[in-house]
Amino acid sequence: MTPSRDLFIDRSSVAPQRAFKLQDIRDQASTRAIWALLNAYCREVAAPAGDLVWDSPFGARAWPQVIQQHRRLRGGHVLQVSLPLSGQWLLIAVERPSITLNHAYRSAPFGAGFGKPWQALDWQRLARMLLGELALRFDQPFNDELLSQIGNSVALMGEFIAGADDGDWGQGEAAYLRSEQSLTFGHAFHPTPKSREGVALDAIRRYSPELGAAFPLHYFAVAASDLAQASHLDEDAYTQLERQLPELSLPDGYRALPVHPWQVGHVRGLEVVRQALDSGRLLDLGPAGDPWYPTASVRTLFQPGRDRFLKCSLHVRLTNCVRKNAWYELDSAVAVSHLLSEEARVLGETFPTLTLMAEPGFVTADFRDQPWETRVALREAFGVILRQTPAWKEDETPMLAAALFADSVSGASPLERQIMDLARHRGLSRSEAALRWFEAYVERLVHPMLFALCRLGVVFEPHLQNVVVGLRHGQPCHVYIRDLEGTKLLPEQWPDERLSRLTERARDSVRYPEELGVKRIGYCLLINNLAQAVFFLARHDAELEPQLWQCLGSSLTRYQRRHGNAFSARLIDRLLAGEPWPNKTNLLNRVLKRADRASEYVPLASPFAPSLHTR
Repeated sequence: MTPSRDLFIDRSSVAPQRAFKLQDIRDQASTRAIWALLNAYCREVAAPAGDLVWDSPFGARAWPQVIQQHRRLRGGHVLQVSLPLSGQWLLIAVERPSITLNHAYRSAPFGAGFGKPWQALDWQRLARMLLGELALRFDQPFNDELLSQIGNSVALMGEFIAGADDGDWGQGEAAYLRSEQSLTFGHAFHPTPKSREGVALDAIRRYSPELGAAFPLHYFAVAASDLAQASHLDEDAYTQLERQLPELSLPDGYRALPVHPWQVGHVRGLEVVRQALDSGRLLDLGPAGDPWYPTASVRTLFQPGRDRFLKCSLHVRLTNCVRKNAWYELDSAVAVSHLLSEEARVLGETFPTLTLMAEPGFVTADFRDQPWETRVALREAFGVILRQTPAWKEDETPMLAAALFADSVSGASPLERQIMDLARHRGLSRSEAALRWFEAYVERLVHPMLFALCRLGVVFEPHLQNVVVGLRHGQPCHVYIRDLEGTKLLPEQWPDERLSRLTERARDSVRYPEELGVKRIGYCLLINNLAQAVFFLARHDAELEPQLWQCLGSSLTRYQRRHGNAFSARLIDRLLAGEPWPNKTNLLNRVLKRADRASEYVPLASPFAPSLHTR
């Protein structure tokens, strides 16, 4: 990748008042990419291998001046990462060691090898060093594809930084929409958090939530006999969908199907669609209606005032996955929502501050006179999953957790504003407000997720993009869980007879052995979600981080007293005894070219480990 193509930004794409900041934009995108790469490598590779060293005195005189000054004048810390197979080292200044390796970096990284001096690294040099080490570790060729994907992510992050709006988010549903469209930097522990491969830049600019996108949907008309749908409500799925659509002029016997405009090229490219358009079996109606807003997942769309989100199929690779609605996911989304109806009632009665955002229906096209492979392609091209929109309370401001626990381009975290709001409202100090906030969040999120796992055999996926936090006076008052088609079921509580509504393929996709279920909830809940919350709550307060983890420990004990059984007792005992946490391998998935569903887990030191001590 040549330097002139490091970033896609050109002056025509940036507002005039921002044009002079292009180098700042490039630098910030590069810095964020460096942090994400270091985060992922340290957690997935260096820490498990024992290749992290803190504040080593050996060779310190030869360290770059900026590192020495950071340590001497600011009382900061220095992290050294060994790359033993390639005979190299990395060095970077860090605010302080973090138990969960959520670090606040305070310098550029520097690299050195045998007989070579320390040199400052940009993202390309750092990525080449890490990918070179990983190629040796796994005895495989250097992964040029991943290097290119990292470059694509950096480039698009630059676009999103240039177009970011740091203004006040407001309150209520307006703040919710802003939170969905604010993830400028993306997953902090992913090597390619903003990669979108194989698509034109103008489409990225038009459809990316990070740039405040809004657009009308594109419509096709399909004969009613060629519709496929399912609903677990008394109301059929198409009736639910039709309420979300504009008035369209349709021939008798036809129904309108919405398609994400980014998906139209894929739809029209299918031979079966071209033939159907030529014969009149399908009609291309074009764009129509009021704009819809893409949420953080890009393919799920929101329109204020509607009672359903539309989760559209999108044949675009975002980070690690093509975001299509697979044919079996259409079936399983609705079937799982139906299967969980009783569990949702039990959870709602036990935890009134939890809401599951059910997916009660799907609609798609299906030409039943075609071969199965053709039918699958058609169902996946047109498939729309309907997700219930919660009835937000009037005094509640819902925000996406991934947006709360993140930085804006100015470096301010939306969470900090909530903490200060809570402190003012309750007359608390900043640290008291942070502890109060975290305790309320844990009670509303962790307790029902443990209950679902240990009592109901249901493994939700409560990572940051699947959790919406309802806030009142800055404090969590409600939690919403979404993306239920990713839910897994433990076979002990869910034998075959309970899954009779599922196809065999869907049954295979939702069933999870207990060990994997515990790892999945452990990663999503503890590492992806809570560790990120603790980082932003305690980033500037070294004494607060262990207090927050102690708060979690106390809350787990309360859970066991209120709702516990033998399963949760075993799980909580293991957690409080300091058993390592299961960390998902986002980087290694890409290095080894594994599908996301084939993710493995590596151990991460627990904040409850007896041997841990603060430095």
